[in-house]
Amino acid sequence: MSQTTQRDRFKEIFESTVESGIKYDGSHERIEYYNLFCKAAAQEKLYKLMGNNLCMFNCIFENKDAVMMIFYIPINSNDSGAKNVAERVIEIVEVCEDCFVTLDFLQSEEIKEDKFIYVTAIKKVNQEDA
Repeated sequence: MSQTTQRDRFKEIFESTVESGIKYDGSHERIEYYNLFCKAAAQEKLYKLMGNNLCMFNCIFENKDAVMMIFYIPINSNDSGAKNVAERVIEIVEVCEDCFVTLDFLQSEEIKEDKFIYVTAIKKVNQEDA
């Protein structure tokens, strides 16, 4: 899948989430990644993008409607070394920036027991002009 196609697919998933996505009521600071992964999979809202699993949820961030995007990057697969994982994180950030210019929240978290790095990005959907 080309870079442009991936960006278009990413925007399409984002817009679909805004319209009819799964609601997340928890905190962005204490995310239960595995539970959200299962919830998204059960509702057929788990996507594959740039070789990573992705799910998106509608949420509230700083008292505004937003979309929380979570990328799941495996860290113990045969094809991924530390450099490969770092490159994948950078690629995710670049695609987010290309699609949205700015993000309201971005965090990368490694949980060794899960054997994943989770990249969480939040973008408010109703940005008000100052």
